[in-house]
Amino acid sequence: MRMLFILAAVLLSFNFAWAEMGFDEKYERDYNIFNPANRYVPDNPLNPAETYAPNNPFNPVNQFDPGNPVNPTNRYSPNNPFNPANQYNPDNPLNPANRYNPTIPFAPLNQPPSGNR
Repeated sequence: MRMLFILAAVLLSFNFAWAEMGFDEKYERDYNIFNPANRYVPDNPLNPAETYAPNNPFNPVNQFDPGNPVNPTNRYSPNNPFNPANQYNPDNPLNPANRYNPTIPFAPLNQPPSGNR
């Protein structure tokens, strides 16, 4: 009985996450969404017309989506552009050096290009 109680306590103490945390593909873009020249691109999440789009990471409805890079639980994920440790990563669209570079994609960092996935 005692062994059964210990086994149940151990099994119930683990939290199983079924969703993949980090950066969902529906939030990826092939261009730098933070470049001012791309502000009004139709699928840019920073475009005011796209405020409530279902694939917008800044949409309040998507705030707690497990694959949303803006989700507070994903903030310190190593491939998240919003992670403070990645501020100066050369592949990060939020890097100040990339602000006016339209070719930097808004995608997970340190990952192969989307064609190799």
